[in-house]
Amino acid sequence: MDNVKFINSLRFKLIAITIVLILFPIILFSIVYSSLVKDIISKKYSESAIQSVYEAGENIDFILNDIREFSNALLANRDMISALNDKNNMDVVAFRSLLRSFFTSREDIDAIYVYAGRRVYSVGVNKVAEMEDYMPISKLAETDGEIVWINTRREKIKILAGEFDKYYFSLGRKLIDFNTLEELGLLTVDIDEMILESSYKSLISGDIEQIFIANKYGEIVSHPDKSKIGQSIENEVYAKEILAAEKKSGYISFKDQGVKKIAIYSTCDVNDWKLVKIIPYWYLYREIDEIQWKLIRIGVLYVMITSFFMLLFSLKITEPIINMMKLMKKAENGDLGVQIDTKGQDEIGQLGMSFNTMINKMRSLINKLIEEERHKKELEFEVLHAQINPHFLYNTLNTIRWMAKIQGAKSASSALTALIKLLMISINFGKDMISLEEEIEYVKNYILIQRLRFNERFTIDYNLEEACLSCHIPKLILQPIVENSIIYGLQEEDAKPLNIEIKAYNRQDMLIVEVSDNGPGIKPEILKNILKSEKDANKFSTVGLNNINQRIKLAFGESYGIKIFTKENHGTNIVVELPCKGEVLCKIEA
Repeated sequence: MDNVKFINSLRFKLIAITIVLILFPIILFSIVYSSLVKDIISKKYSESAIQSVYEAGENIDFILNDIREFSNALLANRDMISALNDKNNMDVVAFRSLLRSFFTSREDIDAIYVYAGRRVYSVGVNKVAEMEDYMPISKLAETDGEIVWINTRREKIKILAGEFDKYYFSLGRKLIDFNTLEELGLLTVDIDEMILESSYKSLISGDIEQIFIANKYGEIVSHPDKSKIGQSIENEVYAKEILAAEKKSGYISFKDQGVKKIAIYSTCDVNDWKLVKIIPYWYLYREIDEIQWKLIRIGVLYVMITSFFMLLFSLKITEPIINMMKLMKKAENGDLGVQIDTKGQDEIGQLGMSFNTMINKMRSLINKLIEEERHKKELEFEVLHAQINPHFLYNTLNTIRWMAKIQGAKSASSALTALIKLLMISINFGKDMISLEEEIEYVKNYILIQRLRFNERFTIDYNLEEACLSCHIPKLILQPIVENSIIYGLQEEDAKPLNIEIKAYNRQDMLIVEVSDNGPGIKPEILKNILKSEKDANKFSTVGLNNINQRIKLAFGESYGIKIFTKENHGTNIVVELPCKGEVLCKIEA
């Protein structure tokens, strides 16, 4: 009866579901890993091993090619060719000194031999046996001057009072005077076989692997086990296919005494030597298999531990946590009015109270930030707007001063009347937005004053669509642009007459106002900094174009503002883009 009750309990169901949900992804992962992931990893691992062998083969190619170039340098040396051409009068000491200079220039060369007639000249290690004892001189003499690579052999060398075994491979070729094509003798260069081994030694990670270099006839010329040097691989299962391979690098799979193996090879371009690495498949993928077994063991252990903890804490822990998670999710989605019902006094209850406190503080902080941002924007807008007044007032008063000086007091009344109208629009009793028609009227009053100052050296045309005159825009955005056109277009006494045109039209629900002139334009070094937030150098300050741009962006967003199109000595076109919707909607008649 107790067993039936336990089976029907929520705790048992929760534990059973948990175990199933844990086991299912583990089993699914194992199947996917075995059938797909393992194959991919194995392929990548094989490609990595092939690439390592290829890179080692490239390294060997570089070594052999470097030795070949060294022999070319010997053949091209004029002093050597001259000495060999005049064997009877050869200065033997000087010739050996010449050979020694070549020998000491290389650390990877152990000996250099030159056979000229019956004489042998050599520098390098002191060998017990003479060259004729192991080198088919007659066979080398039958060549036409091409390079012959002589297989690695064991030699005894003398060092102080002792004799030691060492393995060398050699480069051999005829010495030919390229001017007369006369055969002057034979050259051999001995190189320590350890140089070859060092190029692939990093690929050896255990005794299971085999790696060696064989020539195109299958004779081993380098091997970590020196006793195998000189042996042939022709009878091996993989040998025929590798020796006949035309590809630069690759691999073949084969079975050796029932064991599946892979032979990876890379071909040296210089002499068709093959670098071969043989690895059993099980050894190549041993780390992958170890990872798979570790994952299985971790999965089983995880199921056992999870089941144990679910048995202890299933109902009491999960239910309040799930309820809390739901409320937290609502808060995450923006509902900051949630509150957790904290009945208990344990850790979960304390967590609920902390969550409620956090939500209350977040609401308070968000409201505070919204209010601060609104206030900050208002202040910024007021500061930017206020910058216009002192700048403009200075220019206006300066104009009146020049007018009074030149013309006396006759035009003062007109100038002061225009100034009063300008100041009334500027103050405008706290209104930030005025109609385009009012802004144009403001510009006309400003032009009246400037005509008196500049003696009517400029003209201004208005090309305004009737439907756009009722659009509401931030006040005082056109006057600074016109001011720039006049001041910098007429700053030279002999400047040509200035023509200014103001256009307004609607384009794709956007109000476009253009102020263009035929003035001197804006220099590139000034143009690139003119709309930056900081104060710019030269004549355009933040009180002018930059001020207008910032005010528009503060009011309507980053999508709006001013654009400047100018070419030095060919005029300037300032394009003001404003929204034409909502409060600033252009009332275009159908």
